Amino acid sequence: MERNKLIGQLPVWLRVSVYFIVIVVAAYIAGVVPALDSIFFYFGIALLLSFVFLKAEGKPLTSLGFVPAGATDWKNLFRGLVWGIIALLTSAGLTIWLNGSRLVFTGHADPVFLLILVLIHLWSSFAQEFTYRGYPFQRLLRSYGPWIAQLAVTLPFAVMHLTLNTGISWQQFLMTWLTTGLGSLLYGLCYLKTGKLILSIGLHFGWNLAQALIPRSPAEGKTMLFTLVQDARDYHPLHVLLPYIGVTAILMLLIWRSKAWQAKP
Repeated sequence: MERNKLIGQLPVWLRVSVYFIVIVVAAYIAGVVPALDSIFFYFGIALLLSFVFLKAEGKPLTSLGFVPAGATDWKNLFRGLVWGIIALLTSAGLTIWLNGSRLVFTGHADPVFLLILVLIHLWSSFAQEFTYRGYPFQRLLRSYGPWIAQLAVTLPFAVMHLTLNTGISWQQFLMTWLTTGLGSLLYGLCYLKTGKLILSIGLHFGWNLAQALIPRSPAEGKTMLFTLVQDARDYHPLHVLLPYIGVTAILMLLIWRSKAWQAKP
């Protein structure tokens, strides 16, 4: 009881800082010990930290809003999935057109592999949304408002997409922060509109699933369904970045102005 009381008395910024420091240290350790480099490892740590902090506040894990509670939640999950797929396909289509590249169907679609891919990305999207838009985002939101919450989470969300035990330039870091930061703002907006993680999980899931099937750059090259044919002389990274920024901005505007997804009272 005394320990819970002590934890509960810590300022929110300190609790969130401890949360993310532990997550980053865990990511570094996982980079050194490949056996630990798994979404299960990261989620397990996030789950434990969330449980400890919420227990100190006298709240259950389900208060984070990740469990569908009715038809509206399932609709939001499906809407997010569909919009995530459409958004990625739009961004990819623009990139392929601007770079003068084309997709060639591999001629093979293994249904078992597709099912595994679906389950992997559903789990990954759930784990990431729980970790970053769960306890830390929601406590920052309640204590400091949406701007602080949104901006503060972009940095650890970007760090999660880096390999911490390898060198990286400032340009690479800032580019990762920009691209993942926009995604973080988008997913955070989903929570602001609905008061739950369901929509952001669906949107994250749809985007990542489509991204795993549609290559947009030579670095991605080939997926199970398509091979990207690209003349290196015509390729430019901005043709990947600009459509992504544009599509994300439009999607954020649509979600913000939509009356279909309203935050709970």
